[in-house]
Amino acid sequence: MVCRKLIAAAFVVFSAAPVAAQDNLLYLTTEAGEDRLLGAELNRDYFSLASYLEYEQVLTFCGPASVSAVANSLNIDRPSPDRLYPWTLFTQDLLFNAANQKLKPYGMVEHEGLTLAELDQFIENLGLAADHHFADETSVDELREMIQTTLSDRDARLIVNYSRQALPQTGDGHISPIGAYDADTDSVLILDVAKYKYPPVWISIQKLHDGMMMIDSGSSRSRGFVQVSLQ
Repeated sequence: MVCRKLIAAAFVVFSAAPVAAQDNLLYLTTEAGEDRLLGAELNRDYFSLASYLEYEQVLTFCGPASVSAVANSLNIDRPSPDRLYPWTLFTQDLLFNAANQKLKPYGMVEHEGLTLAELDQFIENLGLAADHHFADETSVDELREMIQTTLSDRDARLIVNYSRQALPQTGDGHISPIGAYDADTDSVLILDVAKYKYPPVWISIQKLHDGMMMIDSGSSRSRGFVQVSLQ
Protein backbone atom coordinates (compact mmCIF):
# COMPACT_ATOMS: atom_id res chain seq x y z
CA MET A 1 0.00 0.00 0.00
CA VAL A 2 1.12 3.58 -0.55
CA CYS A 3 0.97 6.80 1.43
CA ARG A 4 0.00 5.03 4.67
CA LYS A 5 1.16 7.13 7.62
CA LEU A 6 1.16 6.65 11.32
CA ILE A 7 -1.85 8.57 12.63
CA ALA A 8 0.25 10.36 15.20
CA ALA A 9 2.54 11.64 12.45
CA ALA A 10 -0.06 12.38 9.81
CA PHE A 11 0.30 16.13 10.07
CA VAL A 12 3.89 17.28 10.49
CA VAL A 13 4.50 21.00 10.82
CA PHE A 14 7.89 22.04 9.57
CA SER A 15 9.95 25.15 9.05
CA ALA A 16 12.99 25.59 6.83
CA ALA A 17 15.57 25.25 9.62
CA PRO A 18 14.57 21.95 11.31
CA VAL A 19 13.63 20.26 8.06
CA ALA A 20 16.95 21.22 6.50
CA ALA A 21 18.84 19.56 9.34
CA GLN A 22 16.85 16.34 9.46
CA ASP A 23 18.90 13.21 8.76
CA ASN A 24 21.23 15.12 6.41
CA LEU A 25 18.61 15.16 3.65
CA LEU A 26 18.97 18.12 1.31
CA TYR A 27 15.65 19.90 0.93
CA LEU A 28 14.89 22.34 -1.85
CA THR A 29 13.93 24.94 0.75
CA THR A 30 17.63 25.36 1.65
CA GLU A 31 20.14 27.50 -0.22
CA ALA A 32 22.20 24.41 -1.02
CA GLY A 33 19.09 22.68 -2.36
CA GLU A 34 18.29 25.63 -4.59
CA ASP A 35 21.88 25.83 -5.86
CA ARG A 36 21.85 22.15 -6.75
CA LEU A 37 18.67 22.58 -8.79
CA LEU A 38 20.03 25.59 -10.66
CA GLY A 39 23.31 23.81 -11.36
CA ALA A 40 21.79 20.48 -12.42
CA GLU A 41 21.99 19.72 -16.12
CA LEU A 42 18.72 17.75 -16.14
CA ASN A 43 16.35 20.14 -14.38
CA ARG A 44 13.76 21.10 -17.02
CA ASP A 45 11.08 18.75 -15.71
CA TYR A 46 11.09 20.65 -12.43
CA PHE A 47 9.63 23.76 -14.03
CA SER A 48 6.83 22.01 -15.90
CA LEU A 49 5.89 19.77 -12.97
CA ALA A 50 6.19 22.42 -10.27
CA SER A 51 3.75 24.57 -12.23
CA TYR A 52 1.04 21.94 -11.69
CA LEU A 53 2.13 20.13 -8.52
CA GLU A 54 -0.54 20.03 -5.84
CA TYR A 55 -0.75 18.29 -2.50
CA GLU A 56 -2.52 14.95 -2.16
CA GLN A 57 -6.12 15.70 -1.19
CA VAL A 58 -6.24 12.70 1.17
CA LEU A 59 -3.38 10.77 2.78
CA THR A 60 -3.58 7.89 0.29
CA PHE A 61 -3.79 10.03 -2.86
CA CYS A 62 -0.07 10.41 -3.54
CA GLY A 63 -0.64 8.40 -6.73
CA PRO A 64 -3.50 10.52 -8.11
CA ALA A 65 -1.74 13.75 -7.08
CA SER A 66 1.41 12.67 -8.93
CA VAL A 67 -0.53 11.59 -12.01
CA SER A 68 -2.51 14.83 -12.21
CA ALA A 69 0.72 16.89 -12.10
CA VAL A 70 2.33 14.72 -14.78
CA ALA A 71 -0.74 14.71 -17.03
CA ASN A 72 -1.16 18.49 -16.78
CA SER A 73 2.51 19.00 -17.63
CA LEU A 74 2.25 17.04 -20.89
CA ASN A 75 0.55 18.06 -24.12
CA ILE A 76 -2.64 16.01 -23.96
CA ASP A 77 -6.32 16.93 -23.89
CA ARG A 78 -7.52 17.82 -20.43
CA PRO A 79 -11.01 17.48 -18.95
CA SER A 80 -13.06 20.55 -18.08
CA PRO A 81 -14.09 20.61 -14.41
CA ASP A 82 -17.52 22.19 -13.91
CA ARG A 83 -16.19 24.59 -11.31
CA LEU A 84 -13.42 25.82 -13.65
CA TYR A 85 -15.45 26.13 -16.86
CA PRO A 86 -14.41 26.97 -19.57
CA TRP A 87 -10.84 26.12 -18.52
CA THR A 88 -9.40 22.61 -18.58
CA LEU A 89 -7.31 20.78 -16.00
CA PHE A 90 -6.71 17.29 -14.65
CA THR A 91 -7.75 17.22 -11.00
CA GLN A 92 -7.33 14.28 -8.66
CA ASP A 93 -11.08 13.66 -8.77
CA LEU A 94 -11.32 13.81 -12.57
CA LEU A 95 -8.67 11.12 -12.98
CA PHE A 96 -11.35 8.63 -12.00
CA ASN A 97 -12.88 8.18 -15.42
CA ALA A 98 -14.95 5.07 -16.21
CA ALA A 99 -11.85 2.96 -16.93
CA ASN A 100 -10.10 3.95 -13.70
CA GLN A 101 -13.24 3.51 -11.64
CA LYS A 102 -13.42 -0.03 -13.01
CA LEU A 103 -9.72 -0.59 -12.31
CA LYS A 104 -9.91 0.63 -8.72
CA PRO A 105 -12.83 2.78 -7.50
CA TYR A 106 -12.26 6.10 -5.81
CA GLY A 107 -13.23 4.71 -2.41
CA MET A 108 -10.71 1.87 -2.62
CA VAL A 109 -7.90 4.20 -3.63
CA GLU A 110 -8.89 6.47 -0.76
CA HIS A 111 -8.62 3.47 1.57
CA GLU A 112 -5.43 1.79 0.32
CA GLY A 113 -3.77 3.84 -2.43
CA LEU A 114 -2.33 2.41 -5.66
CA THR A 115 0.26 -0.30 -6.24
CA LEU A 116 2.93 0.17 -8.90
CA ALA A 117 1.10 -1.92 -11.52
CA GLU A 118 -2.18 -0.14 -10.77
CA LEU A 119 -0.45 3.22 -11.12
CA ASP A 120 0.77 2.18 -14.57
CA GLN A 121 -2.70 1.16 -15.75
CA PHE A 122 -4.24 4.24 -14.12
CA ILE A 123 -1.99 6.42 -16.31
CA GLU A 124 -2.65 4.44 -19.48
CA ASN A 125 -6.39 4.84 -18.94
CA LEU A 126 -5.88 8.60 -19.37
CA GLY A 127 -4.41 8.16 -22.84
CA LEU A 128 -0.72 8.31 -21.91
CA ALA A 129 1.91 5.62 -22.39
CA ALA A 130 3.29 4.08 -19.19
CA ASP A 131 5.98 1.52 -18.49
CA HIS A 132 6.56 0.35 -14.92
CA HIS A 133 9.70 -1.26 -13.52
CA PHE A 134 10.14 -3.12 -10.25
CA ALA A 135 13.27 -2.30 -8.26
CA ASP A 136 14.15 -5.95 -7.70
CA GLU A 137 14.41 -6.31 -11.48
CA THR A 138 16.35 -3.04 -11.99
CA SER A 139 19.93 -2.38 -10.91
CA VAL A 140 21.10 0.96 -9.55
CA ASP A 141 22.97 1.62 -12.80
CA GLU A 142 19.85 0.81 -14.86
CA LEU A 143 17.76 3.10 -12.65
CA ARG A 144 20.24 5.94 -13.16
CA GLU A 145 20.23 5.42 -16.93
CA MET A 146 16.42 5.38 -17.08
CA ILE A 147 16.21 8.55 -15.00
CA GLN A 148 18.69 10.34 -17.27
CA THR A 149 16.91 9.15 -20.42
CA THR A 150 13.48 10.18 -19.15
CA LEU A 151 14.56 13.60 -17.90
CA SER A 152 16.26 14.27 -21.25
CA ASP A 153 12.94 13.85 -23.07
CA ARG A 154 10.61 16.85 -22.90
CA ASP A 155 7.64 14.54 -23.59
CA ALA A 156 8.38 12.07 -20.79
CA ARG A 157 8.10 12.08 -17.00
CA LEU A 158 9.14 9.75 -14.18
CA ILE A 159 7.01 8.82 -11.15
CA VAL A 160 8.65 6.89 -8.31
CA ASN A 161 7.13 4.54 -5.74
CA TYR A 162 9.38 4.17 -2.69
CA SER A 163 9.37 3.75 1.06
CA ARG A 164 10.16 6.85 3.13
CA GLN A 165 11.88 4.62 5.69
CA ALA A 166 14.98 4.39 3.48
CA LEU A 167 15.55 8.15 3.38
CA PRO A 168 14.67 8.16 6.32
CA GLN A 169 11.49 10.20 6.69
CA THR A 170 8.35 9.66 8.75
CA GLY A 171 5.96 7.24 7.06
CA ASP A 172 6.31 4.37 4.63
CA GLY A 173 5.08 3.82 1.05
CA HIS A 174 4.82 6.94 -1.09
CA ILE A 175 4.52 8.07 -4.72
CA SER A 176 5.82 11.33 -6.21
CA PRO A 177 7.31 12.59 -9.50
CA ILE A 178 11.01 13.26 -10.13
CA GLY A 179 11.90 16.83 -11.05
CA ALA A 180 15.66 16.82 -11.68
CA TYR A 181 18.91 14.86 -11.65
CA ASP A 182 22.31 16.20 -10.59
CA ALA A 183 25.23 14.20 -11.99
CA ASP A 184 27.88 15.72 -9.71
CA THR A 185 26.14 14.34 -6.60
CA ASP A 186 24.33 11.47 -8.35
CA SER A 187 21.08 12.62 -6.76
CA VAL A 188 17.48 13.15 -7.83
CA LEU A 189 14.93 15.73 -6.72
CA ILE A 190 11.69 14.16 -5.50
CA LEU A 191 8.76 16.58 -5.79
CA ASP A 192 6.86 15.37 -2.75
CA VAL A 193 3.09 15.64 -3.19
CA ALA A 194 2.62 15.48 0.59
CA LYS A 195 3.46 19.18 0.59
CA TYR A 196 1.95 19.71 4.04
CA LYS A 197 4.57 17.29 5.37
CA TYR A 198 7.83 17.65 3.44
CA PRO A 199 9.20 19.98 0.74
CA PRO A 200 10.98 18.58 -2.35
CA VAL A 201 14.10 16.65 -1.36
CA TRP A 202 17.37 15.63 -3.02
CA ILE A 203 18.39 12.01 -2.40
CA SER A 204 21.04 9.79 -3.95
CA ILE A 205 20.20 7.27 -6.66
CA GLN A 206 21.35 4.53 -4.29
CA LYS A 207 19.03 5.73 -1.52
CA LEU A 208 16.12 5.94 -3.94
CA HIS A 209 16.79 2.39 -5.09
CA ASP A 210 16.95 1.26 -1.46
CA GLY A 211 13.53 2.79 -0.87
CA MET A 212 12.12 1.11 -3.96
CA MET A 213 13.44 -2.28 -2.85
CA MET A 214 11.20 -2.27 0.23
CA ILE A 215 8.15 -4.49 -0.12
CA ASP A 216 4.72 -3.00 -0.85
CA SER A 217 2.22 -4.90 1.29
CA GLY A 218 -0.49 -4.17 -1.27
CA SER A 219 1.25 -6.19 -3.97
CA SER A 220 3.75 -8.28 -1.96
CA ARG A 221 6.39 -7.07 -4.42
CA SER A 222 9.14 -4.48 -4.40
CA ARG A 223 8.31 -0.91 -5.30
CA GLY A 224 9.72 0.84 -8.36
CA PHE A 225 8.93 3.54 -10.88
CA VAL A 226 6.79 4.37 -13.91
CA GLN A 227 8.07 6.06 -17.05
CA VAL A 228 5.28 8.18 -18.58
CA SER A 229 5.27 9.51 -22.12
CA LEU A 230 3.01 10.64 -24.92
CA GLN A 231 1.60 7.84 -27.06
